[in-house]
Amino acid sequence: MSKNRDLTYKEISYIRAALEGYIGLLKSDVDSGELDDDERLDIQEDLLFYDNLLYTFQKAEKQSVDLREVQSISIKQRDR
Repeated sequence: MSKNRDLTYKEISYIRAALEGYIGLLKSDVDSGELDDDERLDIQEDLLFYDNLLYTFQKAEKQSVDLREVQSISIKQRDR
């Protein structure tokens, strides 16, 4: 049975940083000019998704700093 837990401020910051790095890699792939049209469109769709996800984590991180508490973002835990 899965249980939910809240992410810590540190986890939110790590995920935000990883998303920024991944988005940077995707953007450099698009800018390289080495992709065909289908690949470029797929990556642009991915960028929209990851930008929205990044915004969520940036907002949670900023609110956590401003309020000195972590906004609730729950993730499912696996049972061992």
